[in-house]
Amino acid sequence: MMTVLDNLYRYHAPVGIYDIGSGVLSWELKAYAAELERLYSDLGILFRERFVATAQDMGLRVYEEMFGPVRAGEGAEERREKLLLRMNLGGGDFTPDGIRKALDSFGLNYTLSEFPQIGRMTVTATTDYSEAEQAWITREVEKIIPAHIEFQLTFNTMTWAQIDALDRTFAAIDNEDLTWRQIDNRTQ
Repeated sequence: MMTVLDNLYRYHAPVGIYDIGSGVLSWELKAYAAELERLYSDLGILFRERFVATAQDMGLRVYEEMFGPVRAGEGAEERREKLLLRMNLGGGDFTPDGIRKALDSFGLNYTLSEFPQIGRMTVTATTDYSEAEQAWITREVEKIIPAHIEFQLTFNTMTWAQIDALDRTFAAIDNEDLTWRQIDNRTQ
């Protein structure tokens, strides 16, 4: 394969001033060739990072910033899958399956409970999330649930068995003076 320097020599050969043996003029072409090689390398990276299917780092980060938090702690393949799910949400995806697809694209671990007879849905996060993550997840879920469906999003990762195992009286629980939202979002 010919290098950039080989091509520069070949294309300038008819001019006759860039002879391989001519010192200073040859150095000039070598400097151009080195920079052009670097630019070609950078362009290759940019082309790779431009598309979700081939992006490995920078491109994934930029796309993730458009939709929410950067998921640098996850592998490139998992990040690509979530981005492609999110980017392929369409107008017809406001069905239970479409909502699941959207929730999966957020990287949310959840259970989805449907109550179609009363037009209600409950999304329960099954993993602990920071307050910032909870705020972001709440904003995103509010965007995807159709307006005619009432929904509740909870971040309570305690099961009833865990709550019962605390062996607390109603009076002790009542003395905490928590709102229903705070109770619904109780974690271990």
